[in-house]
Amino acid sequence: MKRRTLLASSLLVSTGCAWGSKIDVAEWTEEVKLSDGRMITVWRRARAYSGGWPNSKRGSDIDFEFKYAPLNIYWKGDWSRYLMSFDIIDGVPYLVAQIADRASCAKMKKTDYAAQFLRWHNGQWLEVSQADFPVQRALVNLSIDFWGHSTADDYKGRIAWGDKELPGGFNQDHPDTVKLYFERGSRFCNMFRKV
Repeated sequence: MKRRTLLASSLLVSTGCAWGSKIDVAEWTEEVKLSDGRMITVWRRARAYSGGWPNSKRGSDIDFEFKYAPLNIYWKGDWSRYLMSFDIIDGVPYLVAQIADRASCAKMKKTDYAAQFLRWHNGQWLEVSQADFPVQRALVNLSIDFWGHSTADDYKGRIAWGDKELPGGFNQDHPDTVKLYFERGSRFCNMFRKV
């Protein structure tokens, strides 16, 4: 009898561990409206731990990927960087990732936006300061709502501009600039600091 109980317990624990280590993947192409009005298509991928017993909720994010093939642009970041803006201004590609961890903001001024600003230069992403980024022109134009209630509802295939949800509220004709998004929502690094 003890052996059956031990075997059943072992099976339950190992099955639970297997569920907890599964990974969900969302992969899609997405229409993006640039600040000059052009529409382009980018490729994106996100990975997260699957939900499962004993946790019925979907799991936490692992990492994200982004490609814009015509310019041979690629980016990959971990769970602490949520992409929310890709724009090409005066021929220069820019990317904004919202910061989702306290440690990154601890190194910044509390009045800085909770964001990482990147500029594409000579085939690589270079981090630039907020002051050197076109925050008043770059649009918040990348979807943040790609996980569904189940894997069947996750983003896949082609997502049209009109079918996606953007950060901070969404006006399809006039999406927020990066500046408006961070300032209207008070998304500064001080939100991670203790009061």
